[in-house]
Amino acid sequence: MTIKLYVYILSIMDINKSLIEIGIKLSSERNLDRLLYLILQSARYICNADAGSLYLKEEKHLCFAVSQNATLEIKMGSEEFRKLFSPHTIPISNKSIAGWSAANKKVLNLGDVYQIKNAPYSFDRKFDKETGYRCHSMLTVPMKDKEDNLIGVFQLINKRKADKIEPFTKDDEKVAEALASQASVAINNVQLTEEIKAAHLETIYKLGLAAEYKDEETGNHIRRMSEFSKIIAESLGLDEGFIETIYHASPLHDVGKIGIPDNILTKAGKLTPEEWKIMKGHTILGYQLLKDSHSKIMQIASEIAYTHHERWDGKGYPRGLSKEEIPLTGRVVSLADFFDAVTSSRPYRDKPFPLPKTLRIIKEEAGKHFCPKIVDAFFDSIDRIKEIHYILSEGVRS
Repeated sequence: MTIKLYVYILSIMDINKSLIEIGIKLSSERNLDRLLYLILQSARYICNADAGSLYLKEEKHLCFAVSQNATLEIKMGSEEFRKLFSPHTIPISNKSIAGWSAANKKVLNLGDVYQIKNAPYSFDRKFDKETGYRCHSMLTVPMKDKEDNLIGVFQLINKRKADKIEPFTKDDEKVAEALASQASVAINNVQLTEEIKAAHLETIYKLGLAAEYKDEETGNHIRRMSEFSKIIAESLGLDEGFIETIYHASPLHDVGKIGIPDNILTKAGKLTPEEWKIMKGHTILGYQLLKDSHSKIMQIASEIAYTHHERWDGKGYPRGLSKEEIPLTGRVVSLADFFDAVTSSRPYRDKPFPLPKTLRIIKEEAGKHFCPKIVDAFFDSIDRIKEIHYILSEGVRS
């Protein structure tokens, strides 16, 4: 075996190892934006490309997703570089390089995009003129699934070797195609996961609406109080996962009202002691309805349904929990729900409370009805809360 052949075999082994490692990283990423960035970054790394862009297919167009450029990011800074791009689409047709690759589902390897001759596609030099960058070599690779359906296209620009720019090789084409196959599977999986998640969250919201469908204000009430819960959680400095979970779980806070008779739910005026006892049971019904779900959001929703009428001083219901015994989710939703309920129209109240009165009550109830820390977070974000209330209703009453 010659030394040259030995080195070539080692090189192939290293590339295969890299592809395996990249495949593992791609398959473990669940966020689409991060996945697309990782795909392009990996393709650039394995083919030693200075720059690149990635597009996803949407009907008859390619939609811009991400762009990277080592030279310009060093020169301009990453933030300024990102400002160069805005959402745009490219028709899937033979008129552009990316469009041709998408339309024909073939790799297109160009040694110098300024020297294209006798081809239906052309290179747009606008970006180069605006930035002073010079695109030379370009490798455009379609991403296809197992059924040969087009998922998108990525383009690699300016293969680097030492201090020179040179054309991409046939080996680069093969490696890039292998990575494109891995990328297609990963993108499909993430998109499917996001579709399932979206359907799941929509079902949660619809279930929350169903619980109070007799109330014309319910739709906006649910939207407002879930936004308020999110804002309070953000103000508390809680982690992103908690914030997202409470945002999606809070619409089910009153789901137990499904089991409360209509004559009690819609009664105008004060409830009798017996009616009030039945009404308070919605917290237990909601908890029992949701508690056995395997969904993290549903589990938190059951916790919220059970505890959002507990009070900091222990005088709430259904269990009379106090202070830290009340889960943080219940404490947050308790204040969010109260604020929206008293400033909105309800069948059992003559008219909504004016905002100054509501804010005064909340301050007075800190350490009694509400957790003091939650009250502080609420007032730290009061401008955002008032804005949401105005946008999602007829306006904040003053």
